Amino acid sequence: MHIRRRPSASLAISLVALFVALGGVGWAATQLPAGSVGTSQLQAGAVSNSKIQNQAVGNWKLAFGAVGGRKLSNGAVGKDQINSNQVQARISGTCASGAIASVSTGGGVTCAATLPQEFDTTSVSSGVPVPAGTSSTTVASESLPGGSSYLVLANPYVALTHVPSGQEVEVSCTLGVGTTTAATDTREWTFETGPDGDDQANSIPLVVTAPSSANSITANVTCTRTVTGGSGSPTVMVSSNINALQTASNTTTTPSSSSSG
Repeated sequence: MHIRRRPSASLAISLVALFVALGGVGWAATQLPAGSVGTSQLQAGAVSNSKIQNQAVGNWKLAFGAVGGRKLSNGAVGKDQINSNQVQARISGTCASGAIASVSTGGGVTCAATLPQEFDTTSVSSGVPVPAGTSSTTVASESLPGGSSYLVLANPYVALTHVPSGQEVEVSCTLGVGTTTAATDTREWTFETGPDGDDQANSIPLVVTAPSSANSITANVTCTRTVTGGSGSPTVMVSSNINALQTASNTTTTPSSSSSG
């Protein structure tokens, strides 16, 4: 005959402890009150990248200044991440000709033609004396930077004083730019005095188109005079301006011409 024994009190307690040990973890995960786990309950590094859901941490979850330079890897923030209304991207465009007129927020450029430069000079207002003889006298001179062609104008003003009667006076002026074969314009003014030998004055307009040169060039106004007939020698004074304007490429020169008055 077998006699069935009831479990002892110690065995019952052991079974309850085993049940709690096996099922307590699952219970704790589902039964923790809201807000019961704080930073002090988390080990350092316990929340890894794989534990954070995509888009779970938004801008409003970050404290001001929470992300510093040491938190960003090199090159992490590029042109596509910046606010184009607040930050200007590095200029990436160039102008083959002209100059940069504007720069977009993305770094692109808009080019525009540049205004031509103008160079000018004027000799002394009283004029430069032009003596008799075949040698040219320089009246005005202006240096022009290389790399551009030019439209150059001059207007020598000739004043004759103390002119003896019965003389013919010829004043010849030349505007030369660059070398002697580059661009020149020569014009003459001839005056025949009457019996009274009055003083006279006249302008001689000159213009040339000077081709582009890699080196700087010089514009010069030079004049000579010849006198025939009569006796004595008049006083010839010449003053002149020079105006040079940058232009597109020119390859022609202005032919020589003359005028008499």
